[in-house]
Amino acid sequence: MKKQLLVIGLFTAGTLGLFSCNNEDQDEMPNATVNVKARAIAENSSLEEEQPVENARTISGANIISTALSIGNISLHGGDEGAASVQLPLEGDASIGLSLLESALPLTKTIGTVTLNPGEYADITLQLQQDTALTETDAMYEKTLKIDGNVNNQLMTFHTNTEEMLTAAAQSGSISITGNQDIYLNVDINRLLENVDLTLAMDGNGNGTIEIEPNNLDGNRDIYLTIIGNLEKALYISGE
Repeated sequence: MKKQLLVIGLFTAGTLGLFSCNNEDQDEMPNATVNVKARAIAENSSLEEEQPVENARTISGANIISTALSIGNISLHGGDEGAASVQLPLEGDASIGLSLLESALPLTKTIGTVTLNPGEYADITLQLQQDTALTETDAMYEKTLKIDGNVNNQLMTFHTNTEEMLTAAAQSGSISITGNQDIYLNVDINRLLENVDLTLAMDGNGNGTIEIEPNNLDGNRDIYLTIIGNLEKALYISGE
């Protein structure tokens, strides 16, 4: 009987010690509040001979005036194999529209806030997703990415309606989250237009606007496909 009581006492003490250690670990690793923000990266190309339009970003031969995109299903992923992912809550699980370049000025927009465990995080996955609540009069109706500007003294517009999943990886391999902080989803317009010469784009139907879009209205299919191929490498995340 005394032996049984001794065993029970040891088990109880060990269990209490385990709970105590767990509580200490939890105290040492509090949850972190992370604000996820999207921003445009857009630098004037150094190869342009012409002076750009006032306040414009001159990239790939065109003056880029505005950029907007619509995204949803956004998740932040841990850096270790098998690490958990955390989905960014969006109101009604809907898409979110972001205007990241207005009058050629790069902007930063808050996407949302998420609470997660501190640690190493490697990437954000997101889906280009149409906003089904928009009306036909909205410039982003049935579109997921839109870029407006001018080239060769004509208005130019690019848009896509693709809803593919994309991964924005951390350039350094991972971002260390140790407490409350911001994470940036960078949309690099220079990378998006890499290996593209927009001065070669045509106004094939003669309506006064150079259109680069899925239906190939103006005959700019090759330029469109190159930009679409650049989508994922134009996205990356950073901690500052």
